[in-house]
Amino acid sequence: MPHANPMRTLRTVLLCACAAVPAVPAAAQCPDGTPPPCGRPARAAAPSPNSVAVLYLTNLSRDTADAFLADGLTEEIIIRLGQVPRLDVKSRFEVERVRHQAAQDPAVLGRTLRAAYLVTGSVQRAGDRVRLRYEVIRAATRARVAGNVIDRASGDLLTVESDIAGAVATAITGQVLPDERTRLSRPLTSDAVAYEQYLRGLQAAHNFGDEAALRSAVAYFNRAIARDSGFAAAFAGKAMAWSMLADGYVTPREGYGQTRVAANEALARDSSQALAWAMLSNAVAALDLDSREGARLALRGIALDPHGGWSRMFLSGVLWAEGKADSAIGEARRAWQSDSLFVIMSVWYVNLLVQAGRLDTAAAMVPRIRAILPPEDADPLEGLVRAARGDWRSAARLLNWRYYGGAFHAGMYVRALLAQGDTVAARATVDSMLSARTPGYYNPMALARAYTALGDIDRGIEWLGRAFEERTAPVLWVRQDPELALLRADPRYAALDRQLRF
Repeated sequence: MPHANPMRTLRTVLLCACAAVPAVPAAAQCPDGTPPPCGRPARAAAPSPNSVAVLYLTNLSRDTADAFLADGLTEEIIIRLGQVPRLDVKSRFEVERVRHQAAQDPAVLGRTLRAAYLVTGSVQRAGDRVRLRYEVIRAATRARVAGNVIDRASGDLLTVESDIAGAVATAITGQVLPDERTRLSRPLTSDAVAYEQYLRGLQAAHNFGDEAALRSAVAYFNRAIARDSGFAAAFAGKAMAWSMLADGYVTPREGYGQTRVAANEALARDSSQALAWAMLSNAVAALDLDSREGARLALRGIALDPHGGWSRMFLSGVLWAEGKADSAIGEARRAWQSDSLFVIMSVWYVNLLVQAGRLDTAAAMVPRIRAILPPEDADPLEGLVRAARGDWRSAARLLNWRYYGGAFHAGMYVRALLAQGDTVAARATVDSMLSARTPGYYNPMALARAYTALGDIDRGIEWLGRAFEERTAPVLWVRQDPELALLRADPRYAALDRQLRF
């Protein structure tokens, strides 16, 4: 490979650094994401009369390992209630931030969560018996409107979440309609052991930043499926775990390939699995580079679960691929609002805002993200925003080229080092990226961006070609990526672009 001329390389690097920060009119949009004119913050609207937040059930068992049972039942109740269109159900990610505040004044919790009703309760396992207590509380008046104590054998928990969800829905709406009752009472499985493995899988799958946890989630879902081959929700959960492994921890063709297989298995058993439609959307868009089919599948998921963040996030991705910035950002915002405590929703929303040049909105998101995410997740997001605003020194301290296999922030980290004149550290970082691919997986798009920042267009095109070949999801957004502007100007790019099916 011929060496680039040093002066030409430096000039190219400076051009790249400028290209990474899109010029945006100062009043392009207000800090809350709305278009100008920007007025005073509106008074918080009263919660809708049918809004409900299911607070995490408290684990009263002596064995802390039983926490998966309390958490899993909580999340299944949330999912069940979400199938009643008349209810405005707060996601588990919203209630996570008040997990240990159930003893607070219900009126305060209601205002915090913008929920008219709260569901609280506890789970206690003793031997082969499980006791569940729950209450439905009208937040504003603190009045108890429903509640019960359920005492069952450990092997007889299969309908507990549907029983509680039915009671909650009835207490709020007055009467559950026949089709709603059917949705609420549909059993996930008839095998108690499979159900427990499924709940364990759900708990493990929430660890976006932990490869071992995600692999254990796949194993739990596989055990559930081995017990009950008709367990559609377990297949959907497996698809979700593989989707999160893809691009960050395993090759996209493996991860998204497994996602597609598991999602199709779920839908073959139960076509109402919104999560499966969402995961199929992601897999199809990445593997087939087909934004239109990805959008169609994501919309199926939204129709089944309007409150779910996954389908909206994937819809946002394909809209952005097609250059529909406003629509993409709107869906990303809805996804973040639905699942704001789920790291990947924040990562996608902030990354999209930066790529679209909505830097005021991105900056306004930083303190909100700091309040809900741990530093290892919040730091790279703030670093991305600082880099886009030209604060390269502080950006370099916050960005992390290893974060999620380099898929989101590695290129900007290299740019930050170059902007400070530290070419040695920038090149050493790229060498480390290359080494990271030897024992495991590292995202080729990170290397395409890094070489572009260095001004090595030949290597940038080479790694962009590998990104297409490996089917990493970021190739869907190559036409919009400001970091890759120099690669798109190269004549060799056209052959890659023709692979995009939109």
